[in-house]
Amino acid sequence: MLTVAEALELPILDQAQVVAGRGGLPRSIRWVHTISVPNAADWLHGGELALTTMFNLPDQPAAQRGFIRRLADKGIVAVVITIGSLLDSIPDYLRQLGDELDLPLIELPYETRFVDIAKTINERIAEKNLDRANRALDIQRRLSHLVLEGGGFQELAEMLAEMVGHSISIEDERFEAIASKNIAEVDSARRYTMLHGRTHPQLIDALEGEYLPKIRESRRPVYLPVMPAVGLEMERLLAPIVVHNEIYGYMWIIADLHALSQIDMMAVEIGAAVAALLMLHHTAEASRKDGLIAQLIDGEVILSHQTRRYGLDLRQPWQMMLISAEGGPRASDPYRIINHILHNQPAFAAQFAGQSLILIQADPTLDSWAENLLARLTDEKIKARISISAVFTEAAKVSAAYQQCIEILDIAQRISDRPIQRFADLGYIHALFHAGQNSMEQNPYVPALRRLLDEKASLFHTLETYLDVGGGSVQTAAALHIHRSTLNYRLARIREICQVDLSSPNVRINLQIALKMMRLFDGD
Repeated sequence: MLTVAEALELPILDQAQVVAGRGGLPRSIRWVHTISVPNAADWLHGGELALTTMFNLPDQPAAQRGFIRRLADKGIVAVVITIGSLLDSIPDYLRQLGDELDLPLIELPYETRFVDIAKTINERIAEKNLDRANRALDIQRRLSHLVLEGGGFQELAEMLAEMVGHSISIEDERFEAIASKNIAEVDSARRYTMLHGRTHPQLIDALEGEYLPKIRESRRPVYLPVMPAVGLEMERLLAPIVVHNEIYGYMWIIADLHALSQIDMMAVEIGAAVAALLMLHHTAEASRKDGLIAQLIDGEVILSHQTRRYGLDLRQPWQMMLISAEGGPRASDPYRIINHILHNQPAFAAQFAGQSLILIQADPTLDSWAENLLARLTDEKIKARISISAVFTEAAKVSAAYQQCIEILDIAQRISDRPIQRFADLGYIHALFHAGQNSMEQNPYVPALRRLLDEKASLFHTLETYLDVGGGSVQTAAALHIHRSTLNYRLARIREICQVDLSSPNVRINLQIALKMMRLFDGD
């Protein structure tokens, strides 16, 4: 759109002089309208640049002020009044009103023809509208091409920032960062997002008062003014990313280098629509992954080559991870976090039977990667347990890996409170688990251990720790945080109650097997 200030730079208005209401010069002109009747305000729609003479205004000052005020109430952007015929300048009382209303009052020599002004300005408005439409079409074409070429959210943010000359941020429906591109210095709100990966909760609370309800109602972008109290030191446009009439995320345009314009409003709306296409694509891709993992678990190894599109080759060493989670706002949260962390990893995540699974190329850093994932889930108030299968090199073993992960979690729930469990660490415990409860009932050491447990639980725990550390008194005392004399007393009581010789390696092995069986099956 053409602003009043821009119109005044046209040659046709080179003799015009603004005498009041300079605060309204940035307003955009929709068209030019000549005023020649007392009830002119009744014929206005808003956005007009009004052209008139003092001859067309009422005679009395009070009536003239009322006339100008009615024009302002209808939303005109400025009034051009000719001088040099009936008067030499616009009266002071009208100038004061113009300043009060921020309505530009512009003096123009009467020799300038209104028809020439209207023709010139309307042509310029049409040119700018056409230019804006062409720019919008170019933005839509380039961003759509980006999606067709397989670009993602980061590429979208970078391309849009380059095209509009503003910093761009893309976030999910919980205002957690997905992608961004900064092209200049940013404000406090943006720095918080860069540091913490999400918009500051105080800013979200401030937006809930007015702006977010507007977005939810209209599904359209809104303009955000400066709000220093919550770190918003630059103007913004905030647009919803809408999929199937549901808000899946948000796109921000930040006025860091220059003021926001109408083309920016169009750009953010186009960008949000393209982001919605990307989210639809990701949803479809997630469904494909879910279907693929289900088929591999069912033994359809003919599809194993499809994992290579995600950088995972099942002919090379690989492992499965199973994430069992509870808590968090939504069941999909762990899956979303996992996919974010998996970015650029030779792996893919899917959901199966209500749990998140990861097939990943075997790597010595897998344990630390699992710890990072657990920490991220914990930060999100999601309680999770992770099991890691043995290493396999065949697609036909996906089902076996899944069964291992299920059994690992089952065993861990019985004998350990550690949130991350590896199949390689189970050893004989896994064999005992498969031996079943009947084998425990036939074990000759179980009755003695049950007598010990009935006598005193602390003695049972002492024996378990003693056996777990390999029968070392020093290590046992340190693990239990007790004095050696206290430990010796407890071991003597254990020998007396169980009638066993703890110095015998065979006895210790048999006791440990029986004790672990009790841990595995006594709760069944």
